[in-house]
Amino acid sequence: MTAPNHIIGGFTITGVFASIGGINILQDYRLLPVILIGCLLPDIDHTKSLIGRLFLPISRPLNRKYGHRTITHSLVAIIGLTALISAFQGAFFPDMKVAQVFCLAYGSHLLLDMVTVQGIPLFYPFKKNSCVLPGNPQMRIRTNSIRHETIAMCLFVVSAVFMKPLFADGFWTSYNRLFGTLQHIVSEYHKSEDLMKVTFTIQHGSETEEYLGLCVAVSSSNLTIIKRNKQFESFPKDGQMIKDIYPEHTKYLYSFEQGSYHDVTIDSVHRLFKTGKFTRFEIQGSRPFLYSEQGISNQKSVLKLDYPNKLILEEINDKKTIRYSHNPQITSKVEEIERIKARDKEDKNQHNQKIQEYQNTKNQIEVETDEIKKELLMIRFAKMKAPTPPKENTDKIKRLQSDIRQLQQSDDENYRTAVEAAKQAPLTFSGAYERLLINGKDI
Repeated sequence: MTAPNHIIGGFTITGVFASIGGINILQDYRLLPVILIGCLLPDIDHTKSLIGRLFLPISRPLNRKYGHRTITHSLVAIIGLTALISAFQGAFFPDMKVAQVFCLAYGSHLLLDMVTVQGIPLFYPFKKNSCVLPGNPQMRIRTNSIRHETIAMCLFVVSAVFMKPLFADGFWTSYNRLFGTLQHIVSEYHKSEDLMKVTFTIQHGSETEEYLGLCVAVSSSNLTIIKRNKQFESFPKDGQMIKDIYPEHTKYLYSFEQGSYHDVTIDSVHRLFKTGKFTRFEIQGSRPFLYSEQGISNQKSVLKLDYPNKLILEEINDKKTIRYSHNPQITSKVEEIERIKARDKEDKNQHNQKIQEYQNTKNQIEVETDEIKKELLMIRFAKMKAPTPPKENTDKIKRLQSDIRQLQQSDDENYRTAVEAAKQAPLTFSGAYERLLINGKDI
């Protein structure tokens, strides 16, 4: 088969088999020269071939020693060269699929030469018998036959044009699109390295609605997407049915970042939640708190959320009543002081009255002119004693006041203790999360 057919046919065959292996030959332009070299390289043993003329110092010795369609058209050559390129690939460019694509391109040349009349010695040098496809010579292509070569070229060109979507999307993606069911999307999701964009139809009764989003989770029974407004939504819901799922690869690499937080405030949790999109968010409070969902608040101590779109937490303001009573001894001592002061005042008044009487009698004696009356007054005055001041209870009152101050200090300490006990401990949160990253960045 001529070089143009080897190039076009090699591109087509390599693209088909690469798509089965999940390799998109159109995604990386650097793979195209690998295909070109691989599909022409077996003819380097022929000095008049395209690649033979380019590398005459190599093609001449090969042709003299082995001839055409021998060692370079065998399994020994394809295995040996693939192993050599694979070693270089692992050392210098591990991210490229050079060895795999080269093997398919080289193999396409051998396959196309097998469908010619002459065939190739595939097991050379162990066996020199020609291997052909198919067995009937009338059904094989004649090399340098313009008619056969033209038919083959047209077939390859048409196949390449119609198989371009297959090359771009891969065999299994195309296969899964054909059926459009959740089971096929699960298979596509797990083997895909990038995020898939899915278009699907939701049927609810007789009503249908189309949805579009990035698939972040899928199982045989449900699908979770992130929509254009960066909101998670899961399907199907009650009474719904998913139909006609169409997956597309976005080339967006995704990953999940694991993290945790410890003893942070309610505001810190809200700020953390706003930093990205979380596929899982776990919360544990130091005491019960309120979680609001769809306008309804529920009391929680532990909260686990999958694919949450909102997070509204509130602190429970539980005002405790301080039950406290003063020491009754303070009241009794205060009353005792009042009684002592009242008695002291009464004693003082009585003392003042006696002094007044004593002084009045003394004054009467001095002014009385009647000797008899004066004598009687003197007898009464002699019987009277000068009033002595009443004994004051100042020390006792001071002792009582000191006792009261001590009791009040003890009361104040007990009150402060009761107030502290009634205060709520600060609400803090700890937990873990799983954040979705696209191309290593938050959404």
